[in-house]
Amino acid sequence: MIDNIMKEIENFQGDISVIIKDLTRDKWIFKYNEREIYPSASLIKVPIMVEALYQVEEGVYTLNQKIKIRLEDRIKYSIVSDLSIDEYPLIDLITLMIIVSDNTATNVLIDLLGIDNINERLRQLNCKDTILQRKMLDFEKAKKGIDNLTSPMDMALIMEGIYNKTILKPHWCQIGLDILTKQKYRDKLGRYLHEDVTIAHKTGSLSGINHDIGIFLDPDYLIGVFTKNAKDDVKGSQIIGRISKIAYDYFLK
Repeated sequence: MIDNIMKEIENFQGDISVIIKDLTRDKWIFKYNEREIYPSASLIKVPIMVEALYQVEEGVYTLNQKIKIRLEDRIKYSIVSDLSIDEYPLIDLITLMIIVSDNTATNVLIDLLGIDNINERLRQLNCKDTILQRKMLDFEKAKKGIDNLTSPMDMALIMEGIYNKTILKPHWCQIGLDILTKQKYRDKLGRYLHEDVTIAHKTGSLSGINHDIGIFLDPDYLIGVFTKNAKDDVKGSQIIGRISKIAYDYFLK
């Protein structure tokens, strides 16, 4: 497996990181550039989900609590923006943020939860490379170089914490895991796999940037592939898919 993955890495035109862990044996199988810092793209939505579930756990909100969507909250490329509904249960906003990467839902949640609270949660989780510095599609801050950042190992820490039910109380971790398994974008880790393969994962994409990290269930393992500075976004998604297929075949054996 390792030789085949290294061939993919060596042939890739761009920067790439790969992490693979056998969760059944709690053993790292492969790590490459695991501490490289990347623009997070939509991966930042996973720690936002964790903070939302934490605040529910603490009694600040309830999952069925209705959240108003103001006209000024609605931004492009969002299901929430395209519908005329003006309030949603909190659980629906969390779900839409993860499974279809809805940016309006994400920005509403950032305002609701507080950007400082989200970053404090990251610090408490020992995610040293991850920070939320702007809302989704805030192009003015993006032009100034203000971006949301993460690393493969930080995201692995969060995903494994959800899987092991240690990041929150077990009930809330299970809700988070269930949401992640409903992910609609399977053009990366799931690209060359049958649709029945269960993956609890989150993708992230910007121009020249493609990421996907998740937990495969049965067999149980964690895999993350992060890319940046790619000349072709399709090739970025394809290499994630190919490495994922190599790993899946390995764990099946």
